[in-house]
Amino acid sequence: MNLFSGAPHLTLITGHYGAGKTNLALNIARGLQADYERVTLIDLDIVNPYFRSSDSLSFLQALNIELLGPVYGTNAPNLDTPSLSPGIGEAMQQANKAHAVVVDVGGDPDGARALARYEPNITNRPYRLIYVVNFRRPQATTLEENLELIAAIEQTAKLKTTALIGNTHLKEFTDAEVILASVQPLLKLAQDAQLPLAGITAPKVVAPVVEAALTTEGHSVSIPVYPLDLIVTTPWE
Repeated sequence: MNLFSGAPHLTLITGHYGAGKTNLALNIARGLQADYERVTLIDLDIVNPYFRSSDSLSFLQALNIELLGPVYGTNAPNLDTPSLSPGIGEAMQQANKAHAVVVDVGGDPDGARALARYEPNITNRPYRLIYVVNFRRPQATTLEENLELIAAIEQTAKLKTTALIGNTHLKEFTDAEVILASVQPLLKLAQDAQLPLAGITAPKVVAPVVEAALTTEGHSVSIPVYPLDLIVTTPWE
C-alpha cells in the first residue's frame, strides 16, 4: 500500500528535525515506482549536513530514481555552503500522472526557507504538504509544540499544510507499543490543527501488529498503516 499514489502527484515532506522525514521520503519514492513511469526525489535540505536524501544516492540510482539536491563547490560538503540544483522548480511543475515528485524538506522553519523560493512553482498546481509527527523528538512532544511548528513552517514556506502523518519512532528500538501510544495524541493534533491524518508509519516487522491493534480498538476513524524499511542509517551502523 502506498498512501501517496495518485493526484496530487507532488508530495512535500516537512516536520521537526529528526522526525524521520528523509527515511519516509525514501520509502515513499521507492513505493511510488509501482504506479509511475518516473519518480524524482528532491533533497531540499541545505541546513542540516547529516541524514539527507542525497546521502542515499547509490540506493536511489539502483532503483532508477532521479535525485535533485544541493550542489557543493568542493568535495567537502559539510564545510561548504551548498546551492540547489537547477531544474528543481521545473521538476515540481512537471509532476503528473506519469511522473511523481517527492520533496524532502529540511526540518523546522529554517529548512522550510528553501521551500519558500519555489512557492510560485507549487501554488499554481495541486500538491500535498505533509507534516511528519514524531512525538518522541525533543521540542515536538506536545500538541502545542507541534501546532506552533506547523504554523511556523507554513508562514516560512508560504504554503499550507494539507495533512499529517504519524511517524513516532525510536529507530531500531521502535515497537508496536511506541507507535500505538502516539495514536490518540495524533488524532487530537489532527482535530486541533483541522487537518486530515493521512496515516501512521510502522517498521515492516511490527506493522501487522499495529494494524491489528487499531482494528481491535475500533477507532471512530480508519487509520491507514504505512510499513517502512529503515533506509537511513547512522555512520556507525
